[in-house]
Amino acid sequence: MFDERDLGRGVLSVASRGVFFKAAAALAVVGVASLLMLAPFGGTSQPQAACLPLGPGQADNPNPSGALRATQLYFAKLIDQVAIERGLPGRATLIALMTALVESDLQNLTYGDADSVGLFQQRPTAGWAETADQITKEPDGPVYATKAFFGGADGPSPPGLVDIDGWPSMALGDAAQAVQVSAFPERYALREQEARRIAAEAGIDLNRPGNPYAGRANPPSTGTVTEGVDQDDDCGGQGLISGQPVNGVWPEQQQTVTDPTGTGGLVTPRTAAWVAEARKNLGTLSMTCWDAHLWNPTSDHPRGKACDVMVGTDARRSSAARARGDQIANWAIKTAGQTGVHYVIWYGKIWSARRGTWIPYNGGGVYNPTDATGGHYDHVHVSLY
Repeated sequence: MFDERDLGRGVLSVASRGVFFKAAAALAVVGVASLLMLAPFGGTSQPQAACLPLGPGQADNPNPSGALRATQLYFAKLIDQVAIERGLPGRATLIALMTALVESDLQNLTYGDADSVGLFQQRPTAGWAETADQITKEPDGPVYATKAFFGGADGPSPPGLVDIDGWPSMALGDAAQAVQVSAFPERYALREQEARRIAAEAGIDLNRPGNPYAGRANPPSTGTVTEGVDQDDDCGGQGLISGQPVNGVWPEQQQTVTDPTGTGGLVTPRTAAWVAEARKNLGTLSMTCWDAHLWNPTSDHPRGKACDVMVGTDARRSSAARARGDQIANWAIKTAGQTGVHYVIWYGKIWSARRGTWIPYNGGGVYNPTDATGGHYDHVHVSLY
């Protein structure tokens, strides 16, 4: 990923705007190893359904500061201004910020994979522009790149956000992927909370209503879009299962398998096997396993024994995200005796194989349990033995 040290290797001035660019290339080489499938071990009892009450569950990397943050804030405001002028809702700005954070760390890069350049790493040879300068050259390049990302009647040939039917009801990461068509679709959802923090610092209203198909010819019929909080105190037919403790002996394993979620780190064979089974049984997942977790080195992530499965948004705001998270958590619990799941954290609750029941999650002394990420309302954490 990118950090402030990259800026020191780049060109540190652009006209009178004080915008910073990187000049050193970054290439992530991701290898995917063969997965070692594990034989089932031990039996499980049939869990019983239980509707848990709403709770108020992992924080992400420390906030950058200095030159990098100034650059991010500048381009965040630029992206939002383009959205406002178009009449798009704040949700469109949020998706664009998440995308730009993944693709460029919200910087106007003049390099990238193949001929990818700019905030969104758009490729002229793929039809995003006639030349790289059209995407990157200040002051108009980043504006053009943002308009291209949003799409519409005047956009380039690849479809932008407004060209995708139903994007307002899609998970945020899925909407970003629909535009970018990335080889690593799970990464967009991981940057949501960072995008929200940047938006807050930049004074951007992500709850702003608007026309989600503004600028598109012949759009589907729709109303304005906002991000209200769903009131589902009765569980809305959703719920988490519980059950009896899951007994079994799971020998310690070393990190010998390249993380199949594409982080470049190493995980245990048991974790890799769980990823394969989850993908087979749960369909497309936005998921990441290994992470350095420098702010919490005792976490199972740097030990290759944990995965975070994103649900696309704060599930307290979306019944669809809540239902998807419940589905993931319930499957992990049902199959714990065969896969070696140690504990699961989701929606302000934690379940462990030793206890077999859900209890409130207090953040473990590291995370803020009322935060969307800290309380695990935007992702399901699964730790393996």
